[in-house]
Amino acid sequence: MPESEKVHVGPIHSPVAGRTDHLPMNVPSGAYVIPADIVSALGEGNTMAGFEILNDMFGIQKAEVGAASAEIVAAGGEYVIAPSSIARMWSDIDDGHRALDGFVTKFRGETVKTLKKLPGPHKG
Repeated sequence: MPESEKVHVGPIHSPVAGRTDHLPMNVPSGAYVIPADIVSALGEGNTMAGFEILNDMFGIQKAEVGAASAEIVAAGGEYVIAPSSIARMWSDIDDGHRALDGFVTKFRGETVKTLKKLPGPHKG
């Protein structure tokens, strides 16, 4: 199968910076993409640590053979949650997407509050 047709789930490793959607790929229909800033914030500024936390939360993601897919343009540092992982945690995909939307919004807000309280760079 050509690289452009493979279905991606889990961490998106790339030298392309987060929040710069330049990576065309296919993901399973019904998947949820955690934005790179959330992944990094989960790892307290470390994207790799954020990937590990998401793997602990949702399990190692596996693509389902023969499942429908959707074309997206993603960024490095994002994390694709497979629909089967969402269905395991919520009664249905739509409930899971709503819960994940709420998590992203709330976690982003909490991260901004935390960052505003941090001292500036040390001047030495």
